[in-house]
Amino acid sequence: MSKKSQIFEFKDDINGRVPVVFQWSFDFNFLVCGGDKSLVYVIDKRGKRLKDIQLPTNNKLLQLEWDKDGEYICIVQDGLNYVNLWAPFTSNSQLLQIELDNVKAKVSYAKWSKSHGILAIGSDKGGLLFYTKKQAKKLPTMGKHSKKIISGDWNNEGYLITSGEDKFLTVSNYNSETMFESIPVKAEAKNVIWSRTKTDSREQNQRTVTAIIQQKTIIMFELGKNHKMPDELMFENKYGKIVDYTIFGDGYLVIGFSEGYVAHISTHRKEIKDEVQSEKLLKQVDAMCTNDSLYKLAVAGDGCIKMVNLQTWQEAPTEKIELPNDCGRVSKMVWSSNGQILVVSTEKGCLFGFQTSIPTLTSSYSSMIALQQSFTEISIYSTQEQSLNEISTVSLENEPNQISMSMQYFAAGLNNMVFYYKYLELKNKKAFKPALQVLKMDYLGYVNQIILNDESAAILSNNVCTFHKIDNLFHLYRQFPDNDQEKPILHIGLTKNFLFLLDSQSKIRVYNVIEKQFIIEFKNDYNLTKIFPNISGTRSICINNKGQGFLFEASLEQLTKISEFPEKTEKIIWDQRDPNLFVTQEANHLTTYIVNKNNLQQEMVHPVLEYLSMEDLQKTAPPNPSVTEIDKGVQALSLANGTLKCFTMTRNVMGQPLMSHSYLKSYKGADDTNEGHFRYFLQNLALFKFANAHKAALNLKNLKLFDTFGRKCLENLEFDVAQKAFQAANNISMVMMIQSFKNETEKNLLFAYVAMILGQHDLAQDLFLKSSYRLGALELRSDIQDYVNALSLAKKIAPEQEPFICKRLAIQIETQGNNPEAVKMYEMATLNEKLHDSKTVEIHNQQCVAGIARCSIKMGDILRGSSLSRQISDPLILQEIALVCENMKFQVEAAELYEQAGCIEKAATIYITQKMFKQAAPLMNKVKSPKLLILYAKAKESEGAFQEAENVYEKAEDWENVVRLNLNQLNNIERAKFILRNKCKTVTLALMVAQYCERRGSKAEAIEFLILAEKKEQAFALAQNFNEMDAYVEHMKVFSLEERLQVASYFEGKNQQDKAAFHFEKAQDPMKALRLYQQAGEEFINDMIDLVARNKQESLIQNLSDYINGDTDDIPKDPIYSLKLQKAIGNLQAVGRIAITIAASEQECGKYKEAHQFLYETCDDLKSSGNQIPFDLYQKLMTLHSYTLVKKIMKLEEHEDLAKLLDRVCKSISQFPNGATNILTMAVIEATKANFKSLAYQWAITLMKQEYRSQINEKFKTKIENIARRPIKEEVPDKKTPCPFCGEFVSEFCLDCPKCSNNIPFCIASAKHIVAEQCCLCPECKFPANIQYLRRILEIEPICPLCQKQIRPQDLKEVTKEEVLKLKRKAVVDEKKQ
Repeated sequence: MSKKSQIFEFKDDINGRVPVVFQWSFDFNFLVCGGDKSLVYVIDKRGKRLKDIQLPTNNKLLQLEWDKDGEYICIVQDGLNYVNLWAPFTSNSQLLQIELDNVKAKVSYAKWSKSHGILAIGSDKGGLLFYTKKQAKKLPTMGKHSKKIISGDWNNEGYLITSGEDKFLTVSNYNSETMFESIPVKAEAKNVIWSRTKTDSREQNQRTVTAIIQQKTIIMFELGKNHKMPDELMFENKYGKIVDYTIFGDGYLVIGFSEGYVAHISTHRKEIKDEVQSEKLLKQVDAMCTNDSLYKLAVAGDGCIKMVNLQTWQEAPTEKIELPNDCGRVSKMVWSSNGQILVVSTEKGCLFGFQTSIPTLTSSYSSMIALQQSFTEISIYSTQEQSLNEISTVSLENEPNQISMSMQYFAAGLNNMVFYYKYLELKNKKAFKPALQVLKMDYLGYVNQIILNDESAAILSNNVCTFHKIDNLFHLYRQFPDNDQEKPILHIGLTKNFLFLLDSQSKIRVYNVIEKQFIIEFKNDYNLTKIFPNISGTRSICINNKGQGFLFEASLEQLTKISEFPEKTEKIIWDQRDPNLFVTQEANHLTTYIVNKNNLQQEMVHPVLEYLSMEDLQKTAPPNPSVTEIDKGVQALSLANGTLKCFTMTRNVMGQPLMSHSYLKSYKGADDTNEGHFRYFLQNLALFKFANAHKAALNLKNLKLFDTFGRKCLENLEFDVAQKAFQAANNISMVMMIQSFKNETEKNLLFAYVAMILGQHDLAQDLFLKSSYRLGALELRSDIQDYVNALSLAKKIAPEQEPFICKRLAIQIETQGNNPEAVKMYEMATLNEKLHDSKTVEIHNQQCVAGIARCSIKMGDILRGSSLSRQISDPLILQEIALVCENMKFQVEAAELYEQAGCIEKAATIYITQKMFKQAAPLMNKVKSPKLLILYAKAKESEGAFQEAENVYEKAEDWENVVRLNLNQLNNIERAKFILRNKCKTVTLALMVAQYCERRGSKAEAIEFLILAEKKEQAFALAQNFNEMDAYVEHMKVFSLEERLQVASYFEGKNQQDKAAFHFEKAQDPMKALRLYQQAGEEFINDMIDLVARNKQESLIQNLSDYINGDTDDIPKDPIYSLKLQKAIGNLQAVGRIAITIAASEQECGKYKEAHQFLYETCDDLKSSGNQIPFDLYQKLMTLHSYTLVKKIMKLEEHEDLAKLLDRVCKSISQFPNGATNILTMAVIEATKANFKSLAYQWAITLMKQEYRSQINEKFKTKIENIARRPIKEEVPDKKTPCPFCGEFVSEFCLDCPKCSNNIPFCIASAKHIVAEQCCLCPECKFPANIQYLRRILEIEPICPLCQKQIRPQDLKEVTKEEVLKLKRKAVVDEKKQ
């Protein structure tokens, strides 16, 4: 810290070369100082020497002590039996001597009380004298100590604690009375201090005592708790001796040691043994002190003073103070309360004053802020543009105690003087820099309050309020009180139009500045001491002497207590934009409050609650109020829209949102996150801004939240928003209820409805009774079944409702078991027929009679109960009475009542259980309950009425008992079997029937039912023993492997190889099954083929092939079996070869039609099973089919087609050995008719061969020979049609496309290749044909040329291109296989 920070310095020329004794006044405006030159002087905080006095003796100066009012200074000198009192600021400069009662005693200690005008003086003999300043007299005291008093301290309650060389601590009150027992300590206790320990609560009186013992330990105890066994804090030897200690903040100790260490310790009971921090700052600590305003520690030693931040425990090197080399070691340091001045004394008579912080007086008005820059310099700033803009400065002659401002004036107060300056001309917005002094006023006494508005000033001094114009003093000059009848003024408030005065009798007076008259005089008994009006003056917050807060509504002249108001509130800050919002300030804690009249509890002021979650909204107990914490040293200046303007330790003005408003300006609307929406919702809800909260809730889409929100809106009479919230929550009933009363104009009735639906019934009742609709209270109590209160209300407001409520109350009492009282209520509830309509009377009185009947029965009076029951016709009521009878064990009466009520089954049940079968019999036809029917059937069975019992069992569908009776009693086995097979297949029934059949010799049926009864082993044994294995197999639905083998082995043993084979295959032994089939003979070859097809094992296939070919038994089997085998195993090529072979053998025998039919069936089977037709097989079929078409086409007289067709057949003439000559002859004749001379010549030449020539019909022989003699070389004319797949034109009878290389399907009607545009499928065999040609064929005979099945021409339909393409794919596959 630079030399410039030093404010004053007094050296040894004034003080002598001894440690300087000094003391701050209680208000820290003055210092009293002295050394060894018998001179005591008073200086102000800037070092100006104001007063001094020469002491009459040269005795060593021990102490200088100010009283709490700054009036007297107590001067203590060594070796004297008196102290001197000096009043430096009075005209009388004489010293007042206060002598000890003991002449021989010498004064060793003195201390003024902090709370009373009492001076305590201790002596070296242990005596203690109390002197009262006001009465100027001594108080008699008892002996406090036996030896010299060396230290002591007063607390804020008026308790004095002293320590002496006798090793005791004594506590006295301000009346000199000893409090508590003397407290012994190990050694002399020095530096005894009252303090407040760190606790979990914020506030606590000073009841804790700390002291140094032998410079090694510090003791600590709390009076009334552990003072007999104090806590003792001990430290490591490396720290050295304790030099000094101090208490700061929330009960923390800082201790300085001779070895340069400083330790920081918490005094909380849980933390007292633990050091918070310790550090070696110097080689040796000489003195130390702390300041709570700066939250700093000053430590002196090594010729300097170091500053440490107590929050971070970091040294501030730039704030270090270097002391002159010749001043000696520091003996004492004391800070002023605001931390601006640090006073340091040294052992060689030097006294220094250092400025350690800039003065921080502030004031604000609207957008203007005044800041103290130094002791006498003030800067005025505008904050309209969100930044500090200096518009004026004020230079003062002296440092002010307080400052105030308005939009154009600034005022600075010093003691009883106030200086007024004009810094802005409002009319033309002209700023004066520096500001112009316009007035200097001397008031009656010390100025306590200065408040300005645009034109005037209100000053409170010496309990008098002076109100005047600033620029024209005498234009409006008033003093209050203005007469002797009015009481002194304690506190004032000022707005633009109103002056608020609060007097010593708690009366609030409001003076209209414009009309110059009082408009309100409000008396009350709350002992108000402070008043804080809002900016318009419509509302004020008042505080009384107990720290309680009140809201004063000026327009209503109404004072309302504020709940949960902080007791230690220092000031109120109203929001300048929101007239309903204010904060209370308590140290650095600001609590937000809001004024809201429209709420169910009708409370005016509410703390803004800190909602953090959905649970907070639903708790019965409200959450904590929203508290804004500001840093130490930060001053809250003003509040606007929930944002504080604060003056910081760095001398900046910053905006800080209240915790209750922390998220409102950060909200991003619909683009915000769910967490953001929720925070915005909660803060607006706490501020009663329900419309804004609703917008945020819409983005959250939480049904539970909407329901809770709706209830909060209702509590505050926000009906429109509440409706929207309940609609969003799908709570339609609440919406309708709100709509039913929201337009109600009567306040009490409206509040009553709200309280009712929110479940606050007591409040709702009170409100209904205060309203015009008093009956609502009765309806409410009835709805919630509070009939006791409802009856009480009915007697007062609706006597005609009394019987109805009596009945409800009787029912309630009856359910509670108080039957005698219930009977009385039922009897009281009976209606008079003259007062009500007959129907109402009948229904109501029946219910009352029923109630009396029920209660009578419960009390055991069954005769009365039964008698009354006969008067009742209502079935439901009769059932209730019957149930009571049943519960009370009056079974017969219960059954009769049930029967009377039409509850037939219930009555029958009781009759049967009571064995009253005659009474039950007439009811059974109406009974449908199986359980009840069974009971009755058993009763009948016990009587021997088996057929009747069987009928009842059947009605109850109790099939087991039906079967049991048919088997054992009725001997009707067929009915039993019928029921078992068709009605109820249970194990029990099956076993019963099986045993019956076995006893009667019906073994096959016994096996069936044993299997149903899951007795498979027993069934098998029975089948095996009685050769009924077929029955066993028939009824066994599921076999295990073991069971299959058992059955297979049985059949094998019985030489039933086919059955054995079937079961061996099922038992997963197909080879054995095949061999058994072979043993059984050729008739089972088809079964063998099926077996091989199912298993498809190579060994099985080979074995069966050998068997069919005769390799096994030298007996070849029909080749058709080989075909079936190959087809079954999917060997299509083999199928084709075998089929061709079989067909060839048929052709050799001349059975062309049979061969054709066989080939078609083979192809159709393959096609139907989804397999492709082998190409060779397909070609063979095409050739044979071409031959079969000859006669049909011949009938059509299509010679060209016939010639071409015969040409195709002749090319495969070897396949037709029996009719080859005739076929060739026909080919020559048809070729001649078609004028295909080359074809005629070709086949005529063939006929001339020796094997054919002798067989030519003589009729055609000459002609054919002539044709053969004349060679023809011309080509045969060739008709072409498009390929169905690629469109290339191809010869009609050509089945291979040269372009796309596809094999083209042949037409089953013409044997030509198919044409896509004319293609159709036979409806039976699905082979393709050209539709026109097929229709011509069918006209001759309606039979498919291929499958020989009858079809109609009209059933033919052309197929789509896609269907044709499917043929192509098949053709491709066929071709590839080829």
